[in-house]
Amino acid sequence: MLWFAIACQMGLCTDRRPPPTAEPYMIVNDGGGQLISAEADRADLLAWGGRVEVRGFCRSACVIFTTLPNACVGPAAVIGFHGSNINQGPIGNQQMARYLRGAAKRMFVQEWQFIPPTEIHKITARRYAALDPQIKLCDA
Repeated sequence: MLWFAIACQMGLCTDRRPPPTAEPYMIVNDGGGQLISAEADRADLLAWGGRVEVRGFCRSACVIFTTLPNACVGPAAVIGFHGSNINQGPIGNQQMARYLRGAAKRMFVQEWQFIPPTEIHKITARRYAALDPQIKLCDA
């Protein structure tokens, strides 16, 4: 967690999401962005503890919000995966895989991490929840 703060202080978190002001915190049609910024936002949402709803499309770095213990995914959401364009040590695909669980993590490690960053593998929220039974689907 400390390295998030240091990285952000160094100006590496340039696409931060707005801080939570009301419950539920809505993440809607999020294309991802910098993983380091998403990690900092995830840490903030986890510390905040209020309900987080992920709806619409959620691609790339956005996926790490779906595994928050205080998050649910809209049943009509579409989740999108691809490999990182930065893979050095623990940064990139390994960094993303830390937030995935179960068969979703296995699929990412075995297949989805090899999808170029210019492409995306999309799955439905229901399929995602089948791959990771800890994913909570929001009420419609």
